[in-house]
Amino acid sequence: MKQVGILITTGTILLLLVGCNQGTGNFPVTPDSMDPEAGITSCVENLSDRGKYLNWGNYQFNIARDGTNSEVIPLRTTTSWGIHLNALKLLEDHPCSDCVRLKNVHLLDNGDVSVDIEITHPWPYNNKFCTGFDVCGIIMFPSSQNWPDQELRILMGLEPWEGSHWERWSDNDLGDAELMNAENWTLLWCPDKNWIEYEAEIPQGFPIFEYFPGHYSSGENIGTYNPFIRFYTNENRHMFEVGKSDTRTYIIRPPSQGDIEACYAVYAHWAVPINTPVIDPSVDFPPEANSPMPYEFYITQDELLDPDAPTVEQANHLTWHVKMWIDPIEDTGCSVVDLAYGGALGGNLHHHPSGEQDDYIFPGFTSQYYGKLEDPWPGEYTYIFNIRSDTPGETHDYLCTTKFITKIAFKESDGSW
Repeated sequence: MKQVGILITTGTILLLLVGCNQGTGNFPVTPDSMDPEAGITSCVENLSDRGKYLNWGNYQFNIARDGTNSEVIPLRTTTSWGIHLNALKLLEDHPCSDCVRLKNVHLLDNGDVSVDIEITHPWPYNNKFCTGFDVCGIIMFPSSQNWPDQELRILMGLEPWEGSHWERWSDNDLGDAELMNAENWTLLWCPDKNWIEYEAEIPQGFPIFEYFPGHYSSGENIGTYNPFIRFYTNENRHMFEVGKSDTRTYIIRPPSQGDIEACYAVYAHWAVPINTPVIDPSVDFPPEANSPMPYEFYITQDELLDPDAPTVEQANHLTWHVKMWIDPIEDTGCSVVDLAYGGALGGNLHHHPSGEQDDYIFPGFTSQYYGKLEDPWPGEYTYIFNIRSDTPGETHDYLCTTKFITKIAFKESDGSW
């Protein structure tokens, strides 16, 4: 399987083609080989048998906190990996000279700022061969909420966290700008994630890591868990068709001080079509053109949880709404962690007792760590719900994790169940 991605920069397109053979190699690039149906321009080591996360562009946003003005700044950097192509003529001929636009920016009554973000398919060929799948727009703010939360660990009576594994995300309660209508959170394209600890697991030359040195998303304490919203022009397989645009509304709560500043990255999935020329992308692309991750994932709570109840009883009142292109029962692993990382419970989803399609429960849930706080109940506490692609034989599944971060509400404890 081969995968192709593009990185839009000023006057340049970086074309990346990933092959299933071992080793790396470069092939001559001529104008004829720019035809996306012509075949190979570069081969690197295999990423995954389910498709690759592909970068469609990186930007910086500056938005006035009162919604009166905004700007999009393409991040004018390149990467040392890949083949650099002179794409000026392609950019001039293609309608997408500005692939990301901010529109209809205005202040809401509650002080939030509403921003419509329009993404246009960036590929310079009006060719269905270049159809994208499961496109997401990731917004990245300066972030203050650390995970594990050191202060919370101390309040729980846990030892201070001394591991090298730290994450963070933006939280308006701590003064950050925050996306209030996030669909999910991801680690992909975060600016300064320290992947050194995973070097033993990751194959050498793993191309995705070339996007992480900080050139593409930069700023003071930008989040590593960053929220995103999904884009598609055709609901069938969530395809993003060539020559088309899609617009989604982002509701942003401004930071406690100053205007809204954010980095923005767009990614897509793609795989070599099984039929060429591509006539109907919904059938001419294989299943692995879609992401192995959920295209819809959120948690709902149907009643206040009883902190005295057994774990399985608490879990029964938290519904996981999950829609995936693969069977989530067979091909995913799940976990739930508290804000202090007092404990992580992992396992698999179970069908919801209601029998509703796409509804599941996850028995691995517990209130025991927040129960260590002084007088904790009633209360609302943050949990991180994770769905990870279980691809047998792969070592980089940690990258392929979708997160949903929310507060779970508990009623008062009466000491019995």
